[in-house]
Amino acid sequence: MRESLSFEKLARRFGNFWALTDASGEIPTGKITVLTGENGSGKSTLLLILAGILKPHKGSMQESWKNHAHLVAHHTMAYADLSLEANLRLAAILAKRNISEISAALDYWQIAALQKKTLRTLSRGQLQRFLLARATVVKSPVLLLDEPFTGLDSASEKRLADFIISQANAGHTVLFSEHQHARARDLSHKTLHMERGVLKQ
Repeated sequence: MRESLSFEKLARRFGNFWALTDASGEIPTGKITVLTGENGSGKSTLLLILAGILKPHKGSMQESWKNHAHLVAHHTMAYADLSLEANLRLAAILAKRNISEISAALDYWQIAALQKKTLRTLSRGQLQRFLLARATVVKSPVLLLDEPFTGLDSASEKRLADFIISQANAGHTVLFSEHQHARARDLSHKTLHMERGVLKQ
């Protein structure tokens, strides 16, 4: 993978509303980049495009994003009526990962006791930890996280911060959106700021 992953002049509209109007940037590989901005500024839309889930109406991006990125977002993209464990097994199989690693992910995110529960029955915080456990199992070289600290208690926040750092230490590329500028500054190697659909370096 190249030293950076780039995208140019990305734009996306919903109806007549342009959620993203001009997003160009480079994300250094093997590093942690944070995307800041107010609610509604276009952060989630950009992450969805970089993950290959949404198509931009304008602009271009490297194919590396689509081939390697895994997104942790507010919507689960999982099966609500299957158990937590079953969803993780499915994710591991689709990503061609070893299902034996599921147990360690459950333990790390402290959700082993919940593994037989369906996703529909989980609280917001528990669901967020499931999403992070899935990312742990999938082991994507590019990890995108949309406000990943939302819904977590202080212990889980610390665990997530350690996880993000460990991903970069393992050579993975991390891009996450965040409201708290202090935490963003402490964790990241690079900061990007989104304002009214425009990405500022």
